[in-house]
Amino acid sequence: MSTAKFGVRGSTMARSAPHATGHGWAKDRTLLRVDHEGGIGWVATRYDLNLRVIELVRGSDEEVHRIAACWAQGQQKP
Repeated sequence: MSTAKFGVRGSTMARSAPHATGHGWAKDRTLLRVDHEGGIGWVATRYDLNLRVIELVRGSDEEVHRIAACWAQGQQKP
């Protein structure tokens, strides 16, 4: 499994690359994290400023990265 940080421009997280794990800050200042769970699939987690989980989504590589990209832009769901 490779680990790659999300590209960050200012306080905006750029779209994460498929097959990559990492974290970054969204426009709304929430922390986003994408991980690969061995043998299970992918998970995207969104945290508030107190590091409490706001949302958690499990799914395919493409689905999880698409949702993380929407969160990064301040959207709730695609």
